[in-house]
Amino acid sequence: MTQQQISKLLDIPDRTLRDWKKNRHRLYNLLESLEYDEAKAKINAVDIHDVIIFNPRKYSHNLFWQTNEKSEQKVYAIISNYLSTMNKDDIQKLCDEFGKNLVKSVLKDKYKIMYEKGYMAISGIDIPLNGKYEENEIYKELLGMINDC
Repeated sequence: MTQQQISKLLDIPDRTLRDWKKNRHRLYNLLESLEYDEAKAKINAVDIHDVIIFNPRKYSHNLFWQTNEKSEQKVYAIISNYLSTMNKDDIQKLCDEFGKNLVKSVLKDKYKIMYEKGYMAISGIDIPLNGKYEENEIYKELLGMINDC
């Protein structure tokens, strides 16, 4: 696995991995020698592109209105939709279920895309976005909630 894959799959900060690469050679080399898909399957981890069985009863309310029962949903869609609610309990559940790094990755990707478009669409109204996404107050607040997980 690459350092990025290890970080994402095991929810280990890059800084820690760099330290392991210097000071814990055998552990780092072991992780690096593993195949990503094999390690992912062994620990039952998910990636943002995976489709999983989603149970809406775990969260404050069901954002997937198609059904009140369990349904197949993409991990990215689940994280992205529940981040938009800014519900601290739901964000905690996302971190518990998918890992802090994966939730941060989706947040960053979502805001990058919005800022590349130059606007945010809310209820049919396009709100122009200026500056950098990292300076957006809502982004900072969500990032703070994820960091507190």
